[in-house]
Amino acid sequence: MVVDEPTYFILTTLLTVVSATVLTLIRVFHGRRPCLDCWIGASYLQIVALVVLLQTTASYSNLFVANHLLVVSFLLVVAGHHNYLKRQLTRNNVIGVVVAYLMLSLYSVLFISGTAERVGVFSAAIALCCIYCAFLYFREFLNNNKPALWLVIGLYLFLAVCLLLRLHFASQQQREPYELLLGVPALLSLALFTANALQSYVFYFLMHWQQIIQLEQLANYDVTGAMRRNYFIQLLDKMTRRALFHDGEVALIFIDLDRFKLINDNYGHHNGDLALQHFAKVVSDNLRVGDIFGRFGGEEFVIALNNSNTQQAHTLANRIRIQLNQQALVTSKGKIYMSASFGLACHRHEGDCSELIKQADLAMYQAKAQGGNKVVDYTAELNQF
Repeated sequence: MVVDEPTYFILTTLLTVVSATVLTLIRVFHGRRPCLDCWIGASYLQIVALVVLLQTTASYSNLFVANHLLVVSFLLVVAGHHNYLKRQLTRNNVIGVVVAYLMLSLYSVLFISGTAERVGVFSAAIALCCIYCAFLYFREFLNNNKPALWLVIGLYLFLAVCLLLRLHFASQQQREPYELLLGVPALLSLALFTANALQSYVFYFLMHWQQIIQLEQLANYDVTGAMRRNYFIQLLDKMTRRALFHDGEVALIFIDLDRFKLINDNYGHHNGDLALQHFAKVVSDNLRVGDIFGRFGGEEFVIALNNSNTQQAHTLANRIRIQLNQQALVTSKGKIYMSASFGLACHRHEGDCSELIKQADLAMYQAKAQGGNKVVDYTAELNQF
């Protein structure tokens, strides 16, 4: 079955026009962003390419111009994703891409005479762009473990497969017809150009998804990077329930920075904030995947260790205590050395997370009563204090 009707092109062009308009409105109302500018430019280039292909007679020059526009649009897409993911494109990268594109153009003009072969070369170039975009987001998924990224990865892999199938079907042509898709089967035509149009909606999703992530960060994490109290307790409750189901243990470390008010008084509140961030970094560098770290207010912090007993928690707390003593924070007013009091409790099979927090808090106050800079395990005798 040969596609000889412009229906798919018209629908895809309309979808791309709508999505480009939405992206433009986002730029107008939410401000300029380099990645958004790249995606808007790519969308409009794709619209022009589709309009060129919608001409009554798809001549050689029309196909040549449309394919170049599509390749350039996908290069802009790649640049936009690089900027969105904060992966800088160096000058050598840009020069390399420009040189490769010019060589591709010269090769298609000087050494390829068949229309189908030229379409195949440009399809392969666009497919490589799509595979590279999928690779970028797969690396991002490995770093952040955000399942929503698979929407982007899947779309670009699907689009790359469609383009490679287009290359295969174009290479099977015995003659050089000038129909809209050079004889590509109708189902592939629909998949190819619908995926390309949906790409613009992926841009829209990425912009709003990033805003959602930022709002989530503001709602659930404070300036130190530690979880806020309510969010921490929610996750701790889930952790203790899961430990009860799997017959595991959860250890809690309650931490209070010693004499922190003196840091604010002697070094200023700005350096006091830096000291809190310094402490949070020391803690975060020692945590495993699955452990959680929260701030209960002021200079009070809490760590929940998944599948850990009191001995393991004691070892970790002591390691953090020693590192905090040794790793000074350098400020304009001098070096700040810090210490903290640590209280430990372990959830086995009794009580709930609130009881676990209360026990660790009692142990922490016992550490402070002993002069601070100590690690104390909870025992039943502490309830008498």
